Amino acid sequence: MTSTPDRRMRLRIIALTVGATAMITAGAVAEWWWLLGIGVWTLIVASLMQLIYRP
Repeated sequence: MTSTPDRRMRLRIIALTVGATAMITAGAVAEWWWLLGIGVWTLIVASLMQLIYRP
């Protein structure tokens, strides 16, 4: 089964969101502000990609 560009973009957005959630959680638990900040910015990038890329 070949993946379409829409499906690949959706998988990238999901992967970014899951990764950002993991970084935010780990940063909050460990109280590492830099990891929390990276997670928040990753979540912002995923949101912007979802808003900009509408199939």
